[in-house]
Amino acid sequence: MKTETSKTNRSPAAQKMLRVAERLIAEKGIDGVSSRELAREAGQKNHSAVNYHFGSFDGLVNAIIDERAGNINAQRESLLAAIDVHGGAASPRALLDAMIRPLAEELLRGDGNSRYLNLLGQLLSRPRWQRLFFENRARSQALLRISALLSAQLPADMPEAIRHSRQALMGRHIIHSVAYWDELQHSGSVKMDEQELEWRIQDLINYSLAGLMAPHRTESA
Repeated sequence: MKTETSKTNRSPAAQKMLRVAERLIAEKGIDGVSSRELAREAGQKNHSAVNYHFGSFDGLVNAIIDERAGNINAQRESLLAAIDVHGGAASPRALLDAMIRPLAEELLRGDGNSRYLNLLGQLLSRPRWQRLFFENRARSQALLRISALLSAQLPADMPEAIRHSRQALMGRHIIHSVAYWDELQHSGSVKMDEQELEWRIQDLINYSLAGLMAPHRTESA
């Protein structure tokens, strides 16, 4: 069976299916959308159109991740390169900015109809889809570098288990926070322009930094 998994080789019909899938998954949840419904909403008469273009529903979700995560990874690489140019150890604040900003700025890119942030929030809250997201580590190389550099900036006496726990909690909180902003924007509750997004990014950096650097020893009463 023919499949179209390469971004450069996708037909207009396959590209439309990706955008429709983002919207439907945001509206109904990733487990509430069928391949048949997706094909119908995308204007495809063939009910097996998802399999035809992407091999499976998982393949379609993977194609969305490849497209969106690739752009975010490239933006993070650029920010990391700018940090390196300045020399010396990267500050935790600069690293958090490089982690958060490219993700949050998805809200201002393109036609404003992307629902990738909503999709990402769903993926990382379900073990099955979480595995799909992380199986291709190449699309998250910049994020992995940032995480390693952040870990090196944490207090030297912080136990390894606490380092991992805090970074995992921080990562989830960042994703769900930005996904929430996406919901606010698409519901019309917030007009997300550059100024609105900037204060939210800075506040999330402050919040994340405080959590990472909080005392890790329990004080006696």
